[in-house]
Amino acid sequence: MTTLPLALTDRSGAPFDVRLFAPGDRAALQAMYQDFEPKRAAQGLPPADAAAIARWLDRILAEGTHLVVEVAGAVLGHAMLLPMSAERAELANFLHQSIRYRGIGTRLNRIILSLARDAGLSRVWLCVEPGNRPAVRSYERAGFRMTPGQMWAPEVEMEAVLEDPPPA
Repeated sequence: MTTLPLALTDRSGAPFDVRLFAPGDRAALQAMYQDFEPKRAAQGLPPADAAAIARWLDRILAEGTHLVVEVAGAVLGHAMLLPMSAERAELANFLHQSIRYRGIGTRLNRIILSLARDAGLSRVWLCVEPGNRPAVRSYERAGFRMTPGQMWAPEVEMEAVLEDPPPA
């Protein structure tokens, strides 16, 4: 069973925290997305302007499980597990450019899969652009596999089957 919050360290030994989103995090999350680059890089997300980001956050924060990544007290990451059915959910996550390539995304993916298992889900699905090799590798390390026939599509679908043991 996954217990949050978690105090962790990245590959370099720098600390970061992962915890459930709280309503008081809304302004910090909005600020993270406003500073996020590149805009609209992942299937058009995050939105490009503040008003569109606010509308998007209103919609997505209304359901599912949301985690935030804090580094030195600043919200710099967001992962969401959005229900698709009683057995399946969609994963999306965004890391601010200042904390990428440090192993934080892979840890976050593993945490969210653990939470999905705890919630009784059997599968977690996601969509990623094939050119985003660091993200694809991170998802693979966490236990996701490409769904059949997705190798050359403009977006790659990946899924984690949660009955399988998590990767070592």
